[in-house]
Amino acid sequence: MDGAFALSDGRALGYAEWGADDGAPVFGFHGTSLSRLAHLGEEAPRAAGARLILVDRPGYGLSDLHPGRTLLDWPRDIAELADALGLDRFAVFGMSGGGPHAASCAYALPDRVSALGLVSAPAPVWDRPELRFSAPPHRRPMIELAERDPDFVARQLLEDCQAELERMAAGSRNGGKGDGPAADQAILADPEVRARFEAATRETVARGPDGYAHDLFLLYVAPWGFAPEEIDVPTQIWHGDEDAAVSPRIAQFFAETIPASRLHMLPGAGHLLLWSHAEEILRSLSS
Repeated sequence: MDGAFALSDGRALGYAEWGADDGAPVFGFHGTSLSRLAHLGEEAPRAAGARLILVDRPGYGLSDLHPGRTLLDWPRDIAELADALGLDRFAVFGMSGGGPHAASCAYALPDRVSALGLVSAPAPVWDRPELRFSAPPHRRPMIELAERDPDFVARQLLEDCQAELERMAAGSRNGGKGDGPAADQAILADPEVRARFEAATRETVARGPDGYAHDLFLLYVAPWGFAPEEIDVPTQIWHGDEDAAVSPRIAQFFAETIPASRLHMLPGAGHLLLWSHAEEILRSLSS
């Protein structure tokens, strides 16, 4: 199922479902620049006994922009969608840039979130300067500049994202996710997976840079509004030891700071391990 839900403030929230209708509900949030179209297929959710609901963040896919949103605005959207779907309890996971959004749900909705999954997830680099080494090298000067002029950085991110989307439209068909170790290359060599990435990329290009740029702003130059130490939900941390986008040291940081957490460090895996280990990840959240 693929559609949009009308939130109480009038915005549309896009989502799509896979798996068994009576499966354990799991909300999933994709990495930055991807939408629900880069899905995991039907087989993995069914095998894991999950009802998988992938949700487009504001400005992606079928979801309207939410100007000025913070990370802690996201749990309110998910709570509304869960209410509409008749779901009282559910798990959440986020891949890459979706990780902080999943963490925000676990923090803000501890009575409703049964489990949290952090998959190739980045750190709260704005809140923890000692973790800024993990930000992409070309983003690190922006973090320091944002301390003096966040509005300028927001404008610069918008320009950067517009240029990136133009490059995607001109040539790159996978949202820039094709770089990285052999494990990531092998995942994208699967024609079905590559087609999903291409569809998500086309949708993001069509939507324009606003949602993309604000997503990056939240990841690099905005406070999370909570600390990982304050997450009181059982947490599964999945990371590849060859992740070229987010340092494996960040997974170790989460394992050391989130109280009820378990680290799965996968030898030889890269940033895109969600697509190669979907059933295993979903099963860890659905059991």
